[in-house]
Amino acid sequence: MGDIRLSERWQEFYATAGGTDTGRDGVSTRPASANGEKGAGKDGAGDGDLKSSKGPWNTASTSLGDLHRNAVRALGDLRHGQDGAGVGGMSVAGLESTGTQQRVFNSWEARLSVVRDECAELMGKLTKAGNDLAKQDEAIEKLFKEQKTRPVPPPGGPSGSW
Repeated sequence: MGDIRLSERWQEFYATAGGTDTGRDGVSTRPASANGEKGAGKDGAGDGDLKSSKGPWNTASTSLGDLHRNAVRALGDLRHGQDGAGVGGMSVAGLESTGTQQRVFNSWEARLSVVRDECAELMGKLTKAGNDLAKQDEAIEKLFKEQKTRPVPPPGGPSGSW
């Protein structure tokens, strides 16, 4: 491999992750527990097992729920604020800015509707992702516990002889 050097910014990322840029053979990285000790991350903290948690996913979903409610409220307020302003098929005689007001109203109504709809769609997806990831850890553990074939020592030898 040729001499590959990382930019200073990328080197910061790799150094933070425990990797190094050797400057000769390119980049080498080191997993958090490469020394074989359980829980041995860069600073020796943690339990050494990567586990999924649905908490952050549910928090994100809840935040989107709040944003969704705010968008619904804002749409209602926006529509209510247009009552009698010549918007939505009602005209106000002699008002020159009715057309402009209608275009601004339509633009904001469309924007808020997209925010509302996107939040509603993503809320469910985030909750499902968190649940699925947490269940996946449990399912994988169960699969290995249910494994039928197990190493058996050779006949006549002690269990650790091979």
